[in-house]
Amino acid sequence: MLICASVLVLATPGAGAATPPPGFFGVGGWSYPSSHEAASLSAAGLRLVRGALGWGDIQLSASPSSRNWSGPDILASEAAADHFNIIFDINGCAAWACGTTLAAPTGSNLSAFEDFVRAAAARYAPGSAFWKGKSSIPTVTWQVWNEVNGGYFWPNPTPASYASFFETTAQTIRSADPGAPVIMSGLTGLPGPQSAGGIALVPFLQGLFAQPGFAQATDAIVIHGYARDPSASLGLLDAARKVMLANNDAAQPLWITEMGWASAGPASAFTVSPAQQASYLQQSWSTMLACAPRWNLQHVLWFSLQDISASVFGTADYWGYNSGLLATNGSPKPAYADLLQFIGAAPIAGADTCTLPGGLTLPGASNAPSTARATGTSGSTGGATGRRGTRIMILGLRPATNRRRWYPVRFVDLVKGQAVRRARFQCSLDSKRWQACNSPFNAAVPRQGQHSITVRAAAARGITPPPASASWLVVFTPPRTAITSFTVSPGASNVRVATFNAIDQSGVSSYACRLDGAHWKPCASPYTTPPLGPGRHVFTVRATDRAGNRQRRATILRFWVH
Repeated sequence: MLICASVLVLATPGAGAATPPPGFFGVGGWSYPSSHEAASLSAAGLRLVRGALGWGDIQLSASPSSRNWSGPDILASEAAADHFNIIFDINGCAAWACGTTLAAPTGSNLSAFEDFVRAAAARYAPGSAFWKGKSSIPTVTWQVWNEVNGGYFWPNPTPASYASFFETTAQTIRSADPGAPVIMSGLTGLPGPQSAGGIALVPFLQGLFAQPGFAQATDAIVIHGYARDPSASLGLLDAARKVMLANNDAAQPLWITEMGWASAGPASAFTVSPAQQASYLQQSWSTMLACAPRWNLQHVLWFSLQDISASVFGTADYWGYNSGLLATNGSPKPAYADLLQFIGAAPIAGADTCTLPGGLTLPGASNAPSTARATGTSGSTGGATGRRGTRIMILGLRPATNRRRWYPVRFVDLVKGQAVRRARFQCSLDSKRWQACNSPFNAAVPRQGQHSITVRAAAARGITPPPASASWLVVFTPPRTAITSFTVSPGASNVRVATFNAIDQSGVSSYACRLDGAHWKPCASPYTTPPLGPGRHVFTVRATDRAGNRQRRATILRFWVH
């Protein structure tokens, strides 16, 4: 049964507007985005991509020498070049080991699986040789399994068996990359298709919290937002958050790593028209942005970026194959334009006020959700929290306001969700030597590029929290804008339509346009001029990036209207 609230009022476009934090919205897919898609989406503001990293897809036999990393290497290289972060979803056994991919490894297979996981984490750790010569190093988050409670990918699951498997896998990942964010499987609201003993979201999540150490081992509580409509999808967030609050886990963030509706394919509870797919994306994401503190919601990802043909899998058609925002031939659906709006830097209409019952606090909740989250400046997000009952949380990085380019970093040590005094902290900037520090720590950054801060603390009551890390991108170079087309409007010969694009290391925050020397005004591509009189005219556009750098020399186009 899908869990939903009885009445949920969605955000409406008539309300005010809010701007999503960079990386708040992202996408996943049946396959990795192409180089062209990655570059285009990054230019539009995309900062988070999720993709599968399957054991059997990488390692073709029992021999570790059979591992072929070319697929994830391409995605990681694109992330470095286009400045977006990655979630790698580790899901499924290798068929050569288990006889099927739809099972969890056990026994000797578990040891081989953990060896593969350790190699993957080491390969994409920030200090590995893979990143040498790359323009930036993205944050790589590891997700352990997919929809484990549904019973399809993990037959007859139990909270105890998954919790044990997750903690072992998370420990393996962190042995190779101590600062790696590791998150649990996304939990589905319903048992999956052809499921074997699937368990509904709430009892399974409650069972996970009952396992000692599980809540401290994961860096987020994760669900999948598939539901019959936006209200039901929001109801899943409410249901999960209530379980978190009932277990005194208010400081933990909540993520949605998959959600969506199909625009074609077999009739199902999740199959709608293309227009309704766009409407559902707009309604649900507007409300999730407006009400994010209600759930301490940190990330929301749509699945899938692009449709895929059932023939690829050799199966009957399935609604999930048709949930893409691009058709199989790459042509955009109506919802694709909404995706571009939500990943961009422009304000989202209707997302400034939470109109759900109770607003930013769940009705009847015993404690309000925490709004603290690890963030990076200049359009990059990152960070990790500690485990085993105590956590260090990096609360934020502020842009430098002086010529020495200091970036004050604030952090706190939390025990059971409450800040505690800690006698000693140590900080490491860009993986250099540790030094004594206190919050706020002034990180001196003289060069542009990707930077990171790691904070560790001394033991308290015999418990030493693992380090917490955050990364951010520093950019001093202003953006450049190219006018990509300039055409006569089909409806009026004295009206012109300009499209333009700017690509910048930190991403473009906003554009400003002016016509014939008038005042600068905020604008977006495509820009349509008002009716123009005969004669010579001048159109000018400039961009401002997410680091606050404004284009020094605006892009100018001179033209005539006859």
